[in-house]
Amino acid sequence: MSTEHLLGDIGAVLTAFIASEDHPRREAEAHLQRLAVEQPAEVLLVLAQVGAQGVGGFQLDHRLLALILLKRMAFKPLEGLFLNPQSQKPAAPFDVVRETTRGRIETVICAGIKDEMDVRMRKGLGACAANWAHECSIRHRPLLPLPPVLLELTASPHPFHRFTPFQLLDLTPTLLVDSVRDPIPAEQLAQMLQAGLNDPSVDVRVEAMKAVRSVLMEGVTGSERSEIGANLVLHSFETLRNLPPALVSHALIPLVDLASAHPGLFTTSLNPILSSLLPLLAPPAQETNLPPYQFSPYPPHNMTFDEWEDISNPATEIILSLMELRPSHMSEWENGRAVKEMIGLLLARQVATFGNDSQEWIETKDLDEEADEYPVLAEESLSRLSMALGGELVLPTLSQQVQALLQQEDWRCRFAAISGISSIAEGCLDELQTGLREVLAMLSSAAKDPHPRVRYEFLQCLGQLSADLEGALQENFADDVLQISLALLEDPIMRVRSHSAASLTNFFQEASPRHFEKYLEPVVCGLLNLYQSQVLYAQDQALATLATVATAAEKMFTPFYRNIMDLCFMILSNPAITDVAQRKLQGRAMECATLLGMAVGKNMFGTDAVRLSQLMITIQNQIVDADDPRSSYLMDAWSNVCQSLGAAFEPFLQYVVPNLLKTASYKPSASLGETGDEHEDDTGGAHTYEIDQKIMAFESLTTYAFQMRGKFAPWLAPCMQLSLNELSCSFSEDVREAAAFLVPGLLQVAKDSKVWMDEPYNLTQVFQQLVNVIVKTNDIGYTALLYKSFTDSLHVISAPFPVGLTTQLLKSGHAVLHTIAQTRADREAQEPYMDESDKEIYLEEQNEEEACLTQLRKALEMVIKVGDSNVGTEQGALANGLREELQGALDMVKEIKKRGMKGDGEKRFG
Repeated sequence: MSTEHLLGDIGAVLTAFIASEDHPRREAEAHLQRLAVEQPAEVLLVLAQVGAQGVGGFQLDHRLLALILLKRMAFKPLEGLFLNPQSQKPAAPFDVVRETTRGRIETVICAGIKDEMDVRMRKGLGACAANWAHECSIRHRPLLPLPPVLLELTASPHPFHRFTPFQLLDLTPTLLVDSVRDPIPAEQLAQMLQAGLNDPSVDVRVEAMKAVRSVLMEGVTGSERSEIGANLVLHSFETLRNLPPALVSHALIPLVDLASAHPGLFTTSLNPILSSLLPLLAPPAQETNLPPYQFSPYPPHNMTFDEWEDISNPATEIILSLMELRPSHMSEWENGRAVKEMIGLLLARQVATFGNDSQEWIETKDLDEEADEYPVLAEESLSRLSMALGGELVLPTLSQQVQALLQQEDWRCRFAAISGISSIAEGCLDELQTGLREVLAMLSSAAKDPHPRVRYEFLQCLGQLSADLEGALQENFADDVLQISLALLEDPIMRVRSHSAASLTNFFQEASPRHFEKYLEPVVCGLLNLYQSQVLYAQDQALATLATVATAAEKMFTPFYRNIMDLCFMILSNPAITDVAQRKLQGRAMECATLLGMAVGKNMFGTDAVRLSQLMITIQNQIVDADDPRSSYLMDAWSNVCQSLGAAFEPFLQYVVPNLLKTASYKPSASLGETGDEHEDDTGGAHTYEIDQKIMAFESLTTYAFQMRGKFAPWLAPCMQLSLNELSCSFSEDVREAAAFLVPGLLQVAKDSKVWMDEPYNLTQVFQQLVNVIVKTNDIGYTALLYKSFTDSLHVISAPFPVGLTTQLLKSGHAVLHTIAQTRADREAQEPYMDESDKEIYLEEQNEEEACLTQLRKALEMVIKVGDSNVGTEQGALANGLREELQGALDMVKEIKKRGMKGDGEKRFG
């Protein structure tokens, strides 16, 4: 088969692809596709020859592009190319060409891998060969010529040749199992990987570390991993010590994956592993101006901060993964040394992250932008550490550091000390509740600290403790917290004043009136004074906190209602504003006003609700920008008004529901919607806002359906059709779930309004769609939710289920039960070969199965219950053996619940 006649065409295509002009690229793409449909064998072969062997004398970029095109085109179904012309189902060129052609292409690729001397070309060849091997494996067609070449290359005198076998093992970890007649024993595979870890070339060593990761995660069985894994991990850390700093981060990343998936491989070598990792966490001296405080026994690194972060971040992640997944091993290592040093190192990182100059922080007006840039890794790491190990070890160690840091002159040390307590609050709940008095006494001086950022962080800590300690702060220290917060509401620095209000929000969310009754007036006055500052972010926070205070105070807030409602009316009376921050303030005013109305009740709010609704309608009609922040506030505000007014909200539905239907009907572009479930994350940033709005719209419709019931009838039909359609939404799990929650509410509307249900077809359509989606979904969590929606819907109508649909429900239920039963049987068989991380993953999956079985049981029981009703008995809803079949399915549920893996101390119950 000659390919010379195609060289000109392929050369022109490659040149057009490399060029920057868009039109020639599109024409070249169309031309290449036509060629691939007309001459698939010749096109694949010539791409391989150009890329792997340099046929045609093309430049390096052209050759690399040829390999990319070969990798992409060979296995992609093409319109107009059919394996069976009768079926007209598009086929991939690889599946259409003859086996002899495939063999020629593979010979070309293997020859290129064996002989190519250019390093860049070798990486392209490796990626192409790995993909080819992977696709062959999927088709159960081993790529037999490749493994001998790779084994030969491991002994090559050229490092760029020795690099390739490990590149391919990283990309296709089962290569030496799937593409050989006799799989290489695990011990021999381990020897090959160890040779790579000890290679004279640093590039080969790093690539071998990547291969170790992939092989241990995907290329061996559980028993083989236990046999060779721990030793390979130990050798990887020995390799790590001898790498130049520029490559350390690249070598650490594979170990991050291994630590999170198979932590047991690390525990037998904790001494060399932690001795390698902990020093990497010490911040550098460059660019940080570290204070003369000794956070840890490790000296600072001599590198830039960015270079250090590239190394420190993965090292931190490995240690945290081991603490989360092997807490006893990590806490016991050298009598808690890892925990003690880790806390000091994370505090040092927090200090090193901030510059000494706070003027920009004080003067900033855009808090959202600053929040995006705030360095959170140290705080998040301390939180994870405390959640993993608990407060018994963490709190005393941190407290020692905090006491010392609070005495330092550098404000960053005092800041880090307080943020450390904030970070560990949730994980050290019991210990903090017990020792809260001592902790507050230790931190109390920070309320009057000379540096505003320290005062700010003290308020942050109060807010965090208010939220995390389950009311302990409110119950025992309400006076102290409120007095300090009121004082800091008058702070000379606006950032501190605003944050005092934010801290109060957390306090009031967990407070009862008896905690704050005597402080209610000064708190409200202080927040109103804050609003008068004319600083937008402070005004926004003042309104948010006032809304929270009103919600907590309820009727006690009545004396302040009028002034604050009038303030909200004033803010909302200018709908034509264009500034984004001002629009957000209007949104906050809507939130505040409606929550205020809910707090004081319908009697006081009723008259104002009409005026407020008119203002909201005016604003709603002014919104033209898709990303106007008032849109989301409007949805919540209308829901709040509805909950306040109840049935009296009916006149406003006409202004609310049409917009919600429009928002809930949003669909991304066709290419996005066609990606399927496995690509639903591809919705990307451009569509995230619209999808979030769509979900909120469904949630609001659910509120109106349940609140308004029969009065929602005018919108029943379009809402029901939309909900049933979105049960199969391909681009968002949250949309599917929101649609499933809405269906029972709409049936309640239908039942109360005595319309729509008169037509049997309507009900049949609802339940038919629910059953159809149950049959099609492979997501066990969503299946459980669909069964719940089904049960709730059947409970609402309280009518017998059509016999035909009962049969379909049973059929789908049996399919679900058989799938879960088989999955659990497989797990039981595999359990002896699993390590603990595998077991944790499978136990999580099993918990989802338990929820699904429970919801399926409830659905079957509900079918029996309505079938046993008088109407059901008259209609014979459970006749002809249906009752026995339903009971049989229930018995299956009970038996399957007894099967499966067992967690620590767990017994299986029916």
